Amino acid sequence: MWRNYSGKRKGFLVMLALLSTVFSFGQQQVQTVRGIIVDQQSKRGIEQATVSIQGRNLATVTDSSGGFVIYQVPVGRITIQVSHVGYEPFQLYNIVVESGKETMLNLELLEKLNVTQKEIIISGKKEKLTSRQMATVSAVEFNAEDSRRFAGSRNDVARMASNFAGVNSVNDGRNDIIIRGNSPLGLLWRLEGVDIPNPNHFGSLGATGGPVGMLNNNVTGQSAFYTGAFPAQFGNATAGAFDLSLRKGNHNSHEFTAQVGFNGLELGAEGPFSKKSKASYLVYYRYSIPGLLKSLGVDVGVGAAVPRYQDLSLKFDIPTKKAGQFTLFGIGGKSSIDFKGELKDTSNFYNDPYSNLYNSTKMGVAGLKHTYFFNSTTSYTLTLAATGSNVTTRQDSLDDNRIPHKNYRENGNEWRYVASAVVNKKFSASDRLTTGITVDQLHFSYSDSILDRDYGFIPFVTEKNHTELLRAYAQWQHRFSNRLTLNTGAYAQYLTLNKNTSIEGRIGVRYALNNAGAFTLAYGTHSQMQTLMTYFHETRSGENFIQTNRNLGFTKSNHIVAGWEQTLKNAWKYKLEAYTQLLSDVPVERKPTDWSVLNLGAGYGAGLEDSLVNKGKGYNYGLELTLDKPFANGYYALATVSVFDSKYKGSNGVTHNTAFNGHYVVNALGGKEWQIRGIHTVAVDFKITTAGGKRFTPINEAASKIAGKAVYYEERSFEEKTKAYFRLDLKLTYRMNNKGFMQEFFVDFQNVSNHKNIFNQWYDSRAGKIRTQNQLGFWPNFNYRIQF
Repeated sequence: MWRNYSGKRKGFLVMLALLSTVFSFGQQQVQTVRGIIVDQQSKRGIEQATVSIQGRNLATVTDSSGGFVIYQVPVGRITIQVSHVGYEPFQLYNIVVESGKETMLNLELLEKLNVTQKEIIISGKKEKLTSRQMATVSAVEFNAEDSRRFAGSRNDVARMASNFAGVNSVNDGRNDIIIRGNSPLGLLWRLEGVDIPNPNHFGSLGATGGPVGMLNNNVTGQSAFYTGAFPAQFGNATAGAFDLSLRKGNHNSHEFTAQVGFNGLELGAEGPFSKKSKASYLVYYRYSIPGLLKSLGVDVGVGAAVPRYQDLSLKFDIPTKKAGQFTLFGIGGKSSIDFKGELKDTSNFYNDPYSNLYNSTKMGVAGLKHTYFFNSTTSYTLTLAATGSNVTTRQDSLDDNRIPHKNYRENGNEWRYVASAVVNKKFSASDRLTTGITVDQLHFSYSDSILDRDYGFIPFVTEKNHTELLRAYAQWQHRFSNRLTLNTGAYAQYLTLNKNTSIEGRIGVRYALNNAGAFTLAYGTHSQMQTLMTYFHETRSGENFIQTNRNLGFTKSNHIVAGWEQTLKNAWKYKLEAYTQLLSDVPVERKPTDWSVLNLGAGYGAGLEDSLVNKGKGYNYGLELTLDKPFANGYYALATVSVFDSKYKGSNGVTHNTAFNGHYVVNALGGKEWQIRGIHTVAVDFKITTAGGKRFTPINEAASKIAGKAVYYEERSFEEKTKAYFRLDLKLTYRMNNKGFMQEFFVDFQNVSNHKNIFNQWYDSRAGKIRTQNQLGFWPNFNYRIQF
């Protein structure tokens, strides 16, 4: 009897403990919201701004540095309202408050042109901060929440950007950004004001994409993405720009994050260096899940092709009382993978059954910034940084007995030292001027060689040296009235390698016809140097090799964009943009061929062609529509439609479709979120994408059989395309806010319909026939995150 009583008593106590836990979990959790309010033009902190939370009796006033703190904020999504005499008021929607982490905000207010002493009640509404106010057209801002929200994004900012108008990404295996028919090589990546190399694992030198992004979205701050006619602070790019920032760590309390999913196992920490200062640290580390399991002896089901990668992101912010603010930032990572030729493996995008491929990459960025205010309207930022990347590749061909033979070797290194100074001056509420100068010392070391049937192993790039790229810009904004704004500027760059110079003008006008609509128009000339390795490709001349690309000039672009944007009822808004882009001085081959640099960039490597000249041309034009319902009342919706045409001329003077001329892209996204008992959140998100098929040059099967390798109908370059791309993604999320910590789990079902999208066609020289490779089929992506 005593044993039965004891067992019942223990069972009762366990049930009581569980009920207590459930009861405590059912209580509404709260968190602290803190941040800083600054002047949008001068970036100086604003004192005595009123910050409140819509629908709740929670408000505060900023201190002398613009800082504010609001305690006891219920978890969930909130709307922040900000007002101040002399500044335009606004609302910021869709701020996620979680129990495991304090919410940190950096907000900017725009000074009124006609200041009165009467406080104006908030009427303006903004979904996101518009800190990149120098951009007139084709700009989208985003933060970490955006990269997590959309189905199919894999927590990758590049894949997230494929949802925006004008962006085409129909390659499931890579995150290349194809903007308005341009090559991905025309994209600029910038981090904390520093141009950086390819920020992707397994990426090649000169490329801008890869299979796995190295940028950890857990550390992403307020950032922006530009798709054309961008302002003068961005240069050496013809297609677009990613302007990324790392968020600051919490300077008030220590916080930790752990996450496991497709991108790997992640551990993060942030907090103050001491309670006596506002200095903070932020450090995140990630390691690939397949590589981790393989190192533990677990078979991950991918044979020898196990992707191993790891990366680190960090930011240290140290404000001082009189010497300004110092910021140390950096990202770095390395990756490796081995592909063993396998005749039976037809599911791997990158498998070649007749060769072995061994690839490893490294990339790193480290920088130190100093920001100092001379007075309330004038400041400067000095940045010293270093970037570097390395790619090592070995390819061995396999004979009929599967014995490897050396075929290709690559050991490429590029690194640069950067010094830049930017001065920002606010003259009045109407005028602001930003000027900057940057000196890049570009170092490189290449040792690439390939097997030639006639000459044996020959080098095509062998060079070790350095050169300089000098850049300067000035960007001026004038607000004629609350309706009319002018953005204008100039940019110049000089490459000491071959003494190439470019001077470019930018201008943009925005005119608001009423409180809900505005007309925009912008024009810009842009130029871009070639990928660094291209200048040193070698041509055989007798027994010697000469560099025939060394004097290549910049590729040039003229881009004009006109747009109309309007806010509708219930926070819906739409934007319509039409654009034309003319490309000139495009590198093509000296002999008459269809080849053009405009078709490179969506794969590995940046082309091996020599004897190039700047005589090619190209054009892109199109129309884009964005219909957006920002997240409010528990749901959001986004639809983008892009219709475009992209053509080029090689040295033979014949007009062809570019490799990226799919003609159209349509995205439809949406999501609904339910709050349960104040602490539980359930969400459903979806994404539907359809796009024109991938362009390709048809293979001449008969000629290929005779030659024993792929022979193409060159006169029909990119004439054909695969069937239309289609993909449906569905994402289910559950989030629980407990006292002191938050847990989130999601499963992202990608390509739910298992649609067979074609990856490419290739010629099987051993079988003597053309084969077709499909892209990613149905694939569930799981992710778990905890913050405390």
